[in-house]
Parts: sequence; structure tokens; C-alpha cells
Amino acid sequence: MKNKIELFLIKSRVSATGIGRVLIKPHYFLGTIIFIFLAANTIIWSLNFELARFIITEPALTVADKLNFFSSSLRDIFTTYESNQALGIALFSVLFGINISVLIYVLKNIGLKKIAKQSGASGAGLIVAILAGGCVACGTSLLAPILVTLGATSSIFLRDVSLWLLWVSSALILLSLFQLGQLARTVQA
Repeated sequence: MKNKIELFLIKSRVSATGIGRVLIKPHYFLGTIIFIFLAANTIIWSLNFELARFIITEPALTVADKLNFFSSSLRDIFTTYESNQALGIALFSVLFGINISVLIYVLKNIGLKKIAKQSGASGAGLIVAILAGGCVACGTSLLAPILVTLGATSSIFLRDVSLWLLWVSSALILLSLFQLGQLARTVQA
């Protein structure tokens, strides 16, 4: 058991080093920031699509008012953690942004075919984790109509389902980052 823990810690350090090597490059760091905001916007506005549509199409609001509304909503998610959902959205968005940047780096430098060979049997798990991580952004909007059709009409229930999806997806992205970081570490800079 002690050896497994030590091995996990060594792999974690290798993975963190690989992720650090990617994020220290300015264009990957900028890409991470862009993907963080894209993920956060997708999640926030998929949960509030009607409100977003109203703000965008309301002729009485100026362009400045519309931009202020959207930017303040996004700012609040990353600065005020009044609920588990806000914290989950912020955490997921950050992990998603890092994951996509590291994935692009690994694909660019190693290639898709070599990823499966280098990651062995866990290559399938890596791909599942990457795909599952992106699913939460639309998970609530896809699950809500299905669950309502099945009789789950409570908004509290649907909010709780989306919260669990956020946390499960964050865990899957951590797994993906763990594996991608190890692959990124193998790239000869």
C-alpha cells in the first residue's frame, strides 16, 4: 500500500510538472484563459438561456448595458462563491480550460495515435474523461427536458442533478489532467 501511495505521489509530481511546462508558454496560458471563460459562459447561459436571449434581443438596452450585464454575471461566478453551484462552475471552468490547453499541446506534439500507445490501457479512460468533462456544459439543458418528461418537475431536484454533474465532471477532468500531464512531461521541449 505504501508503494502505491509513493507511486501515485511521484506520478502526480510528474503530471504537475508537465502541466506547468505547458501553461508557462504564453500562447497556451492565453488559450487556457479563453477556454475558462468559454466554459463558464456556456454553463452559465445554458442554465439561463431565456434570460440571455431576452438581454440580447431587448432593443431598450444599449450595447454597453448588454456587455455590462454579461461581464458582471461572469465576474460574479469567479469572485463570489455563495453556493456550491457557483463554486462548481468556477472549478469546472478552470479545470476545463487547463485540460483543453494541455490536450492541444499533447495532440500537437505527440499525436492522437501515439497517445493511446503511450498511455496504454488508460488511453480509453483518458478519452472518456475528456469527452465526459465537456458534457456538463450542456448536461442540465439536455437532462432537464428528459427528467421533466419522466415526471421529475422539481427545480430543486434538477439543480441538484446539475450540481452532481459539475462535481463528477470536475473529477473526470482531474483524471484527464493527471494523464495528460504525464504525457506532456514526455514531450521533448
